[in-house]
Amino acid sequence: MGTLVAFLIGLAVMFFLMLKTKVGPFMSMLFGSLVIGLGCGVSSADTISAIAGGFGNTCKSIGIVIIFGTILGEYLEKSNATQKIATTLLRLTGDKNADVALAATGFVVSIPVFCDVALIMLAPIAKAVAKKSRLKLGALATVLALGLLITNTYVAPTPAPLSIASILGIDVGQSILWGLAASLFVVVVVWAYCRFFLQKKPDDWYVRSDSAAALEDSENGNEEETKLSDAAPAVMPSFLASILPILVPIVLILFNTTCSMLLPEGAALLTVSSFLGDKNIALALGIVTAILLLKKSIPQNEVYDAMTNALSTAGPVIFITAAGGALSKIIDATGVGVLFADSLAASALPVIIIPFLICGFSKFVQGSSSVAVIMASTLTLPLCNAGLIHPIVAFIAICAGSGFGSHVNNSFFWVFANLFGYDTKTTLKSLCVGQHVMAFAGLAAACIVSVIL
Repeated sequence: MGTLVAFLIGLAVMFFLMLKTKVGPFMSMLFGSLVIGLGCGVSSADTISAIAGGFGNTCKSIGIVIIFGTILGEYLEKSNATQKIATTLLRLTGDKNADVALAATGFVVSIPVFCDVALIMLAPIAKAVAKKSRLKLGALATVLALGLLITNTYVAPTPAPLSIASILGIDVGQSILWGLAASLFVVVVVWAYCRFFLQKKPDDWYVRSDSAAALEDSENGNEEETKLSDAAPAVMPSFLASILPILVPIVLILFNTTCSMLLPEGAALLTVSSFLGDKNIALALGIVTAILLLKKSIPQNEVYDAMTNALSTAGPVIFITAAGGALSKIIDATGVGVLFADSLAASALPVIIIPFLICGFSKFVQGSSSVAVIMASTLTLPLCNAGLIHPIVAFIAICAGSGFGSHVNNSFFWVFANLFGYDTKTTLKSLCVGQHVMAFAGLAAACIVSVIL
């Protein structure tokens, strides 16, 4: 009991630092790890060793992947490849089905591009489509934002699913395969929510913020419209050139996973696939593909700047994720994870709901999906080791839980509200309700997968 109390005190200290101070999640998790280790009776030397080891092992596991994924996203942004993907899909679907195109755009683009950045890049297209098609901007903006969140949540190499796979010991290729399957189901549910609920709402249901309403009177929309004009493709790469840098690493990783499952050990093809399909090599080849295909669409003096610029974005993500690895290691060293798993296993709750609720509660309290999934993965690992839940099912349930509990305490909420000019109440009842639809659809997907596995 004393160990559990010390663990809860450490978590309380960590959340207090995150929510009530400006220390930030990185230092909060490291200090929380220290409090948990010492409070649970781990010696000071072993506590420091566990923290350093967990931090270093996590950096080794996913540090390069996050950097490479960020670089790839920079090239897609600077070359207007994301806009090309969106405009091509819009031409295929037509104005009446613009919500399908925007959902698909978000689904594809957010695999290599951070969803906040992708939403900023694609917001003008959603506004232009709303004006051209006379569909409600609120519904189109929400389906785009949720499409971005879905693959950002379920499909590596984005940090959250990569962290879960690393902690639970899941092959990255398998996490991509099952993550894509789950996210396809979720995106259909989310699209239905936007099409049949948000699109049916009257215009006065969407309330503009005061600043956005004042600014709207002076806008003529010409900049947005030009992004969808017939001349747009002349300043953009081709659709094939835009999509290949995303597909190359995913296909290589999945190819390696497939070969590992089907070929005998020592097969020549397995040697090749294991090299090309290594997550670091696959993303590096994606970057090479982007440079070769997209460099004509990027100012010459900026072609290689993306590699430097990406480091400033990737750095904080790596540090926070690695701090989560340190927290995971210290919890493992205290044995509290096993106690927690045993108590939950003895409860009346269905096991599949446990990782979902842990992640959702953490997200509600401190706002960061990355922190939430790390916390949930760490506490769910003993359940997996005890055979109470399949790691893939836990993976999907944790991904789903990161949408549960979303509200005003995460940056994506304010990016959405400010980009589209909606007040807080409107953003809560459109985007945040949509995130909860996304969460429960993901939980349903986890239940389906649990039957299959």
